[in-house]
Amino acid sequence: MATSGSKQPPRIEPGVRGLDSLIEGGFIIGDVHILAGGPGTGKTIFSSHFAYNAISKLGKRAVYATFEESAEYFKRNAKQFGMDFSPYEKSGKIRILDLDTLRGKGLESNISLLLAALEEIEGEILVIDSLTALLMACETSFELRSFMKTLYRSVKNNGTTALMTVSTTSEGKLGPETFLVDSVMLLENWMDKFEFKTRFIVLKMRGTDHSRKYHSVILSPEGLSISKY
Repeated sequence: MATSGSKQPPRIEPGVRGLDSLIEGGFIIGDVHILAGGPGTGKTIFSSHFAYNAISKLGKRAVYATFEESAEYFKRNAKQFGMDFSPYEKSGKIRILDLDTLRGKGLESNISLLLAALEEIEGEILVIDSLTALLMACETSFELRSFMKTLYRSVKNNGTTALMTVSTTSEGKLGPETFLVDSVMLLENWMDKFEFKTRFIVLKMRGTDHSRKYHSVILSPEGLSISKY
């Protein structure tokens, strides 16, 4: 937890309305952040906001690796929420990689390919959506943990700010991939009487005096936003 007398680390705005005030203004630059949640909780929209804000408003360059839908499908869906990635892709400010690009390659090769893409465009932001899909190639828990350590160290050594989505189990449990990273945020669907609602909480965020309460998630034509619960 940060203290009032300590020097604050540089941060990057997350691009999700309502989130800044919950995490001291943004994500710590160079850290690895995980966004966990079940199906339909808004993980991809959240990640899209982060990447789009970074390239369109902050002048950053990013690599977005989408493993659960094609690059074209991802761009089409994002555009429905006012995020048109195509012009930034053409200008080289973002590289969007889909599953077909990485299919059949080893886990170590995937890391090398992502880092190479970052180097080619001088990227500072990496989004992996979803990490769970990538980790399905791990056959044992030992292999998974080893891969996560390699991925974490590679990203940290590169100075990249990374946001990776993971899927929770049907019981809402988190996997071992969440233990090593610098922050873990959670999106949850829950039943309020007869209505499904979504809520958000920061489970951990190193070096940040973050909110420890649940907050409501609102989905609108402008995308995803977080409000006080």
